[in-house]
Amino acid sequence: MPLFTYKAMREDGTSVNAEIMAATTADARQQLETRGYLVLEMQKKSAGLGFVGGKANEKDFLLFNQEFMTLIKAGLPILQGLEILHRRMEKPALKTALGGVIEAVKGGTALSDALAANPVLFPPLYTATVRAGEQSGALVDVLKRFIDYQKRMLAIKRKLKTALAYPVFLVVALTAVLLLFFLYIIPNFTQMYSEQGAKLPKLTMMLMAFTHFLTTSAPFLFLAAIGGGVALYSWRRTESGKQAMDALVLRIPFLRSVTIQYVLAQLTRTLATVLRGGIPLMQALETTAGVIANRVIGRRLREVRTLVTEGVSLATAFEQTRLAPDMTVRMIEVGESSGDLPQMLEDVSDFYEQEVENRLTILTTMIEPVLMLVMGIVIAVIVVALYLPIFEMGANIR
Repeated sequence: MPLFTYKAMREDGTSVNAEIMAATTADARQQLETRGYLVLEMQKKSAGLGFVGGKANEKDFLLFNQEFMTLIKAGLPILQGLEILHRRMEKPALKTALGGVIEAVKGGTALSDALAANPVLFPPLYTATVRAGEQSGALVDVLKRFIDYQKRMLAIKRKLKTALAYPVFLVVALTAVLLLFFLYIIPNFTQMYSEQGAKLPKLTMMLMAFTHFLTTSAPFLFLAAIGGGVALYSWRRTESGKQAMDALVLRIPFLRSVTIQYVLAQLTRTLATVLRGGIPLMQALETTAGVIANRVIGRRLREVRTLVTEGVSLATAFEQTRLAPDMTVRMIEVGESSGDLPQMLEDVSDFYEQEVENRLTILTTMIEPVLMLVMGIVIAVIVVALYLPIFEMGANIR
Protein backbone atom coordinates (compact mmCIF):
# COMPACT_ATOMS: atom_id res chain seq x y z
CA MET A 1 0.00 0.00 0.00
CA PRO A 2 1.40 3.44 -0.97
CA LEU A 3 2.73 5.84 1.64
CA PHE A 4 1.74 9.52 1.57
CA THR A 5 3.27 12.48 3.38
CA TYR A 6 0.87 15.24 4.31
CA LYS A 7 0.57 18.60 5.99
CA ALA A 8 -2.76 19.32 7.66
CA MET A 9 -4.42 21.47 10.28
CA ARG A 10 -6.36 20.15 13.23
CA GLU A 11 -9.67 21.57 14.43
CA ASP A 12 -7.89 23.39 17.28
CA GLY A 13 -5.72 25.26 14.75
CA THR A 14 -2.47 23.32 15.31
CA SER A 15 -0.65 21.92 12.30
CA VAL A 16 0.62 18.40 11.77
CA ASN A 17 3.20 16.92 9.37
CA ALA A 18 3.09 13.12 9.17
CA GLU A 19 2.67 10.10 6.94
CA ILE A 20 -0.29 7.87 6.15
CA MET A 21 -0.79 4.64 4.19
CA ALA A 22 -3.76 4.39 1.81
CA ALA A 23 -4.69 2.83 -1.51
CA THR A 24 -5.03 6.17 -3.31
CA THR A 25 -4.60 9.87 -2.65
CA ALA A 26 -8.38 10.23 -2.36
CA ASP A 27 -8.51 7.48 0.27
CA ALA A 28 -5.71 9.13 2.24
CA ARG A 29 -7.46 12.49 2.11
CA GLN A 30 -10.76 10.92 3.17
CA GLN A 31 -9.11 9.22 6.17
CA LEU A 32 -7.63 12.52 7.32
CA GLU A 33 -10.87 14.44 6.82
CA THR A 34 -12.67 11.79 8.87
CA ARG A 35 -10.30 12.65 11.72
CA GLY A 36 -11.29 16.31 11.37
CA TYR A 37 -8.10 17.42 9.60
CA LEU A 38 -7.95 20.15 6.96
CA VAL A 39 -5.48 18.78 4.41
CA LEU A 40 -3.11 21.48 3.12
CA GLU A 41 -0.55 19.39 1.21
CA MET A 42 -0.28 15.73 0.24
CA GLN A 43 2.37 13.89 -1.73
CA LYS A 44 2.96 10.25 -2.52
CA LYS A 45 6.25 9.07 -1.09
CA SER A 46 8.77 7.32 -3.32
CA ALA A 47 8.28 3.58 -3.70
CA GLY A 48 9.86 1.58 -0.95
CA LEU A 49 10.46 4.45 1.48
CA GLY A 50 9.14 3.56 4.87
CA PHE A 51 9.10 -0.13 4.04
CA VAL A 52 12.77 -0.90 3.57
CA GLY A 53 14.01 -3.38 6.13
CA GLY A 54 10.88 -5.32 6.64
CA LYS A 55 7.18 -5.39 6.28
CA ALA A 56 5.66 -6.24 9.65
CA ASN A 57 4.93 -9.95 9.86
CA GLU A 58 2.86 -11.98 12.31
CA LYS A 59 5.71 -12.28 14.81
CA ASP A 60 6.29 -8.50 14.76
CA PHE A 61 2.58 -7.94 15.31
CA LEU A 62 2.54 -10.42 18.20
CA LEU A 63 5.51 -8.69 19.84
CA PHE A 64 3.81 -5.31 19.42
CA ASN A 65 0.65 -6.57 21.12
CA GLN A 66 2.59 -8.14 23.98
CA GLU A 67 4.45 -4.89 24.66
CA PHE A 68 1.32 -2.79 24.25
CA MET A 69 -0.65 -4.98 26.68
CA THR A 70 2.20 -4.80 29.23
CA LEU A 71 2.28 -1.00 29.08
CA ILE A 72 -1.50 -0.66 29.42
CA LYS A 73 -1.55 -3.22 32.22
CA ALA A 74 1.10 -1.17 34.05
CA GLY A 75 -1.33 1.75 34.12
CA LEU A 76 0.03 3.92 31.29
CA PRO A 77 -2.50 5.86 29.18
CA ILE A 78 -3.08 4.44 25.71
CA LEU A 79 -1.51 7.43 23.95
CA GLN A 80 1.63 7.33 26.08
CA GLY A 81 1.97 3.59 25.53
CA LEU A 82 1.70 4.05 21.77
CA GLU A 83 4.31 6.78 21.79
CA ILE A 84 6.75 4.58 23.71
CA LEU A 85 6.24 1.74 21.24
CA HIS A 86 6.59 4.16 18.32
CA ARG A 87 10.01 5.34 19.56
CA ARG A 88 11.22 1.77 20.03
CA MET A 89 9.72 0.30 16.85
CA GLU A 90 12.30 -0.98 14.35
CA LYS A 91 10.02 -2.16 11.53
CA PRO A 92 9.47 0.86 9.24
CA ALA A 93 6.00 -0.19 8.07
CA LEU A 94 4.66 -0.68 11.59
CA LYS A 95 6.44 2.45 12.84
CA THR A 96 4.79 4.55 10.13
CA ALA A 97 1.39 3.03 10.84
CA LEU A 98 1.79 3.71 14.57
CA GLY A 99 2.65 7.31 13.79
CA GLY A 100 -0.66 7.67 11.97
CA VAL A 101 -2.54 5.99 14.83
CA ILE A 102 -0.95 8.34 17.37
CA GLU A 103 -1.90 11.41 15.36
CA ALA A 104 -5.46 10.16 15.02
CA VAL A 105 -5.78 9.42 18.76
CA LYS A 106 -4.39 12.88 19.55
CA GLY A 107 -7.12 14.31 17.33
CA GLY A 108 -9.79 12.58 19.42
CA THR A 109 -10.29 9.44 17.34
CA ALA A 110 -10.97 6.21 19.21
CA LEU A 111 -8.07 3.75 19.16
CA SER A 112 -10.08 1.11 17.27
CA ASP A 113 -11.09 3.61 14.59
CA ALA A 114 -7.49 4.80 14.24
CA LEU A 115 -6.34 1.18 13.82
CA ALA A 116 -9.12 0.44 11.33
CA ALA A 117 -7.73 3.17 9.05
CA ASN A 118 -4.85 0.80 8.22
CA PRO A 119 -6.37 -2.67 7.66
CA VAL A 120 -3.16 -3.97 6.04
CA LEU A 121 -1.20 -3.94 9.30
CA PHE A 122 -4.14 -3.97 11.74
CA PRO A 123 -6.60 -6.62 10.47
CA PRO A 124 -10.38 -6.24 10.99
CA LEU A 125 -10.35 -9.05 13.57
CA TYR A 126 -7.89 -7.08 15.69
CA THR A 127 -9.68 -3.75 15.38
CA ALA A 128 -13.03 -5.37 16.20
CA THR A 129 -11.47 -6.97 19.28
CA VAL A 130 -9.93 -3.67 20.42
CA ARG A 131 -13.25 -1.89 19.85
CA ALA A 132 -14.99 -4.44 22.09
CA GLY A 133 -12.31 -3.89 24.75
CA GLU A 134 -12.80 -0.13 24.59
CA GLN A 135 -16.56 -0.43 24.96
CA SER A 136 -16.36 -2.89 27.86
CA GLY A 137 -13.46 -1.15 29.59
CA ALA A 138 -11.48 -4.40 29.62
CA LEU A 139 -8.86 -3.63 26.98
CA VAL A 140 -6.11 -5.52 28.80
CA ASP A 141 -8.19 -8.71 29.04
CA VAL A 142 -9.16 -8.44 25.38
CA LEU A 143 -5.55 -7.94 24.30
CA LYS A 144 -4.47 -10.91 26.40
CA ARG A 145 -7.03 -13.17 24.71
CA PHE A 146 -5.98 -11.90 21.30
CA ILE A 147 -2.32 -12.60 22.10
CA ASP A 148 -3.21 -16.15 23.16
CA TYR A 149 -5.10 -16.51 19.87
CA GLN A 150 -2.08 -15.25 17.90
CA LYS A 151 0.22 -17.70 19.64
CA ARG A 152 -2.12 -20.61 18.87
CA MET A 153 -2.39 -19.70 15.20
CA LEU A 154 1.37 -19.18 14.85
CA ALA A 155 2.02 -22.55 16.51
CA ILE A 156 -0.25 -24.47 14.15
CA LYS A 157 1.20 -22.67 11.09
CA ARG A 158 4.70 -23.52 12.32
CA LYS A 159 3.73 -27.19 12.56
CA LEU A 160 2.40 -27.11 9.00
CA LYS A 161 5.63 -25.58 7.69
CA THR A 162 7.76 -28.04 9.65
CA ALA A 163 5.79 -30.99 8.31
CA LEU A 164 6.25 -29.82 4.72
CA ALA A 165 9.93 -28.89 5.01
CA TYR A 166 11.43 -32.40 4.75
CA PRO A 167 9.26 -33.59 1.82
CA VAL A 168 10.16 -30.41 -0.06
CA PHE A 169 13.85 -31.07 0.65
CA LEU A 170 13.54 -34.63 -0.71
CA VAL A 171 11.82 -33.41 -3.88
CA VAL A 172 14.55 -30.79 -4.43
CA ALA A 173 17.25 -33.42 -3.85
CA LEU A 174 15.60 -35.82 -6.31
CA THR A 175 15.33 -33.05 -8.90
CA ALA A 176 19.01 -32.15 -8.47
CA VAL A 177 20.08 -35.80 -8.89
CA LEU A 178 17.96 -36.20 -12.02
CA LEU A 179 19.38 -33.01 -13.52
CA LEU A 180 22.89 -34.35 -12.90
CA PHE A 181 22.00 -37.56 -14.73
CA PHE A 182 20.20 -35.94 -17.68
CA LEU A 183 22.58 -33.03 -18.23
CA TYR A 184 25.96 -34.67 -17.58
CA ILE A 185 26.10 -38.44 -16.96
CA ILE A 186 23.69 -39.73 -19.63
CA PRO A 187 25.10 -37.49 -22.44
CA ASN A 188 28.60 -38.90 -21.70
CA PHE A 189 27.30 -42.47 -21.98
CA THR A 190 25.44 -41.54 -25.17
CA GLN A 191 28.66 -40.22 -26.74
CA MET A 192 30.59 -43.32 -25.67
CA TYR A 193 28.02 -45.75 -27.14
CA SER A 194 27.76 -43.70 -30.36
CA GLU A 195 31.52 -43.93 -30.91
CA GLN A 196 31.41 -47.73 -30.46
CA GLY A 197 28.47 -48.10 -32.85
CA ALA A 198 27.06 -50.95 -30.80
CA LYS A 199 23.40 -51.99 -30.97
CA LEU A 200 21.70 -50.71 -27.85
CA PRO A 201 18.85 -52.27 -25.84
CA LYS A 202 15.42 -50.68 -26.23
CA LEU A 203 15.40 -49.35 -22.64
CA THR A 204 18.74 -47.60 -23.20
CA MET A 205 17.58 -46.11 -26.50
CA MET A 206 14.39 -44.79 -24.89
CA LEU A 207 16.37 -43.17 -22.07
CA MET A 208 18.82 -41.55 -24.50
CA ALA A 209 16.01 -40.31 -26.75
CA PHE A 210 14.28 -38.76 -23.75
CA THR A 211 17.55 -37.18 -22.62
CA HIS A 212 18.17 -35.79 -26.11
CA PHE A 213 14.69 -34.25 -26.11
CA LEU A 214 15.29 -32.63 -22.71
CA THR A 215 18.71 -31.22 -23.57
CA THR A 216 17.71 -29.85 -26.99
CA SER A 217 14.42 -28.44 -25.71
CA ALA A 218 15.79 -27.21 -22.37
CA PRO A 219 15.65 -23.46 -23.21
CA PHE A 220 12.06 -23.73 -24.47
CA LEU A 221 11.01 -25.90 -21.53
CA PHE A 222 12.62 -23.47 -19.12
CA LEU A 223 10.88 -20.47 -20.67
CA ALA A 224 7.58 -22.37 -20.74
CA ALA A 225 7.98 -23.29 -17.08
CA ILE A 226 8.77 -19.67 -16.13
CA GLY A 227 5.86 -18.37 -18.20
CA GLY A 228 3.48 -20.96 -16.80
CA GLY A 229 4.62 -20.23 -13.27
CA VAL A 230 4.14 -16.48 -13.70
CA ALA A 231 0.72 -17.00 -15.29
CA LEU A 232 -0.34 -19.38 -12.52
CA TYR A 233 0.93 -16.99 -9.84
CA SER A 234 -0.90 -14.05 -11.42
CA TRP A 235 -4.10 -16.07 -11.76
CA ARG A 236 -3.76 -17.34 -8.19
CA ARG A 237 -3.76 -13.73 -6.96
CA THR A 238 -7.11 -13.00 -8.61
CA GLU A 239 -10.32 -13.62 -6.68
CA SER A 240 -11.49 -16.28 -9.15
CA GLY A 241 -8.10 -17.99 -8.93
CA LYS A 242 -8.16 -18.02 -5.14
CA GLN A 243 -11.68 -19.45 -5.15
CA ALA A 244 -10.73 -22.16 -7.66
CA MET A 245 -7.57 -23.19 -5.78
CA ASP A 246 -9.38 -23.28 -2.44
CA ALA A 247 -12.10 -25.45 -4.02
CA LEU A 248 -9.46 -27.74 -5.59
CA VAL A 249 -7.75 -28.31 -2.25
CA LEU A 250 -11.07 -29.51 -0.82
CA ARG A 251 -11.32 -32.17 -3.56
CA ILE A 252 -7.93 -33.82 -2.99
CA PRO A 253 -8.54 -36.72 -0.55
CA PHE A 254 -5.78 -36.33 2.06
CA LEU A 255 -5.42 -32.56 1.70
CA ARG A 256 -9.19 -32.18 2.07
CA SER A 257 -9.26 -33.68 5.56
CA VAL A 258 -6.19 -31.76 6.77
CA THR A 259 -7.45 -28.48 5.29
CA ILE A 260 -10.95 -28.83 6.77
CA GLN A 261 -9.57 -29.64 10.21
CA TYR A 262 -7.08 -26.77 10.07
CA VAL A 263 -9.72 -24.28 8.93
CA LEU A 264 -12.23 -25.49 11.53
CA ALA A 265 -9.58 -25.09 14.22
CA GLN A 266 -8.95 -21.54 12.97
CA LEU A 267 -12.68 -20.81 12.68
CA THR A 268 -13.68 -22.00 16.15
CA ARG A 269 -10.64 -20.43 17.83
CA THR A 270 -11.29 -17.08 16.14
CA LEU A 271 -15.01 -17.13 16.88
CA ALA A 272 -14.38 -18.00 20.53
CA THR A 273 -11.84 -15.17 20.84
CA VAL A 274 -14.13 -12.47 19.45
CA LEU A 275 -17.14 -13.72 21.43
CA ARG A 276 -15.15 -13.62 24.66
CA GLY A 277 -14.21 -10.05 23.77
CA GLY A 278 -17.87 -9.11 24.00
CA ILE A 279 -18.57 -8.85 20.27
CA PRO A 280 -22.17 -9.79 19.29
CA LEU A 281 -22.62 -13.09 17.46
CA MET A 282 -23.63 -11.51 14.12
CA GLN A 283 -20.56 -9.29 14.01
CA ALA A 284 -18.37 -12.10 15.33
CA LEU A 285 -19.44 -14.40 12.48
CA GLU A 286 -18.77 -11.71 9.86
CA THR A 287 -15.37 -10.87 11.37
CA THR A 288 -14.42 -14.55 11.58
CA ALA A 289 -15.45 -15.17 7.96
CA GLY A 290 -13.00 -12.47 6.90
CA VAL A 291 -9.97 -14.26 8.36
CA ILE A 292 -10.73 -17.84 7.30
CA ALA A 293 -7.91 -19.23 5.17
CA ASN A 294 -10.19 -21.09 2.73
CA ARG A 295 -12.66 -18.92 0.79
CA VAL A 296 -15.11 -21.76 0.16
CA ILE A 297 -15.49 -22.36 3.89
CA GLY A 298 -15.52 -18.60 4.52
CA ARG A 299 -18.48 -18.29 2.12
CA ARG A 300 -20.32 -21.04 3.99
CA LEU A 301 -19.73 -19.21 7.26
CA ARG A 302 -21.39 -16.13 5.79
CA GLU A 303 -24.33 -18.38 4.87
CA VAL A 304 -24.38 -19.44 8.52
CA ARG A 305 -24.57 -15.79 9.52
CA THR A 306 -27.52 -15.26 7.18
CA LEU A 307 -29.38 -18.21 8.68
CA VAL A 308 -28.68 -17.04 12.23
CA THR A 309 -29.99 -13.60 11.27
CA GLU A 310 -33.22 -15.31 10.20
CA GLY A 311 -33.59 -16.85 13.66
CA VAL A 312 -31.91 -20.24 13.19
CA SER A 313 -29.62 -21.44 15.99
CA LEU A 314 -25.88 -21.49 15.33
CA ALA A 315 -25.70 -25.31 15.56
CA THR A 316 -28.60 -25.73 13.13
CA ALA A 317 -27.02 -23.22 10.73
CA PHE A 318 -23.73 -25.17 10.81
CA GLU A 319 -25.67 -28.36 10.10
CA GLN A 320 -27.73 -26.93 7.23
CA THR A 321 -24.69 -25.46 5.47
CA ARG A 322 -22.66 -28.65 6.11
CA LEU A 323 -19.90 -26.45 7.45
CA ALA A 324 -18.74 -28.93 10.09
CA PRO A 325 -19.11 -32.63 11.02
CA ASP A 326 -21.90 -33.83 13.31
CA MET A 327 -19.57 -33.97 16.32
CA THR A 328 -18.82 -30.27 16.01
CA VAL A 329 -22.49 -29.40 15.49
CA ARG A 330 -23.46 -31.32 18.64
CA MET A 331 -20.78 -29.58 20.70
CA ILE A 332 -21.88 -26.15 19.47
CA GLU A 333 -25.46 -27.09 20.34
CA VAL A 334 -24.38 -28.02 23.87
CA GLY A 335 -22.48 -24.72 24.14
CA GLU A 336 -25.55 -22.74 23.11
CA SER A 337 -27.76 -24.67 25.55
CA SER A 338 -25.35 -24.23 28.47
CA GLY A 339 -24.74 -20.55 27.77
CA ASP A 340 -20.97 -21.06 27.44
CA LEU A 341 -20.51 -21.15 23.67
CA PRO A 342 -16.97 -19.63 23.68
CA GLN A 343 -15.64 -22.37 25.98
CA MET A 344 -17.18 -25.10 23.84
CA LEU A 345 -15.72 -23.52 20.69
CA GLU A 346 -12.29 -23.49 22.32
CA ASP A 347 -12.69 -27.19 23.18
CA VAL A 348 -13.59 -27.90 19.54
CA SER A 349 -10.54 -25.93 18.38
CA ASP A 350 -8.27 -27.89 20.76
CA PHE A 351 -9.61 -31.13 19.29
CA TYR A 352 -9.04 -30.08 15.67
CA GLU A 353 -5.58 -28.69 16.38
CA GLN A 354 -4.62 -32.06 17.85
CA GLU A 355 -6.13 -33.85 14.85
CA VAL A 356 -4.13 -31.66 12.45
CA GLU A 357 -0.95 -32.41 14.37
CA ASN A 358 -1.70 -36.16 14.28
CA ARG A 359 -2.39 -36.13 10.55
CA LEU A 360 0.78 -34.15 9.85
CA THR A 361 2.74 -36.72 11.83
CA ILE A 362 1.20 -39.48 9.70
CA LEU A 363 1.93 -37.49 6.54
CA THR A 364 5.61 -37.01 7.34
CA THR A 365 5.91 -40.66 8.41
CA MET A 366 4.38 -41.90 5.15
CA ILE A 367 5.86 -39.45 2.66
CA GLU A 368 9.52 -40.06 3.57
CA PRO A 369 9.63 -43.77 2.60
CA VAL A 370 7.41 -43.14 -0.44
CA LEU A 371 9.70 -40.41 -1.79
CA MET A 372 12.80 -42.48 -1.01
CA LEU A 373 11.25 -45.46 -2.84
CA VAL A 374 10.39 -43.32 -5.87
CA MET A 375 13.87 -41.81 -5.87
CA GLY A 376 15.46 -45.27 -5.64
CA ILE A 377 13.32 -46.73 -8.45
CA VAL A 378 13.97 -43.82 -10.82
CA ILE A 379 17.72 -43.86 -10.24
CA ALA A 380 17.84 -47.67 -10.46
CA VAL A 381 16.05 -47.64 -13.84
CA ILE A 382 18.45 -45.00 -15.17
CA VAL A 383 21.54 -46.89 -13.94
CA VAL A 384 20.29 -50.21 -15.37
CA ALA A 385 19.50 -48.55 -18.72
CA LEU A 386 23.00 -47.03 -18.86
CA TYR A 387 24.92 -50.20 -17.96
CA LEU A 388 22.70 -52.74 -19.75
CA PRO A 389 24.72 -52.49 -23.00
CA ILE A 390 27.93 -53.14 -21.05
CA PHE A 391 26.38 -56.24 -19.45
CA GLU A 392 25.24 -57.51 -22.87
CA MET A 393 28.68 -56.90 -24.38
CA GLY A 394 30.25 -58.85 -21.52
CA ALA A 395 27.84 -61.74 -22.09
CA ASN A 396 28.62 -61.80 -25.82
CA ILE A 397 32.40 -61.89 -25.19
CA ARG A 398 31.94 -64.99 -23.01
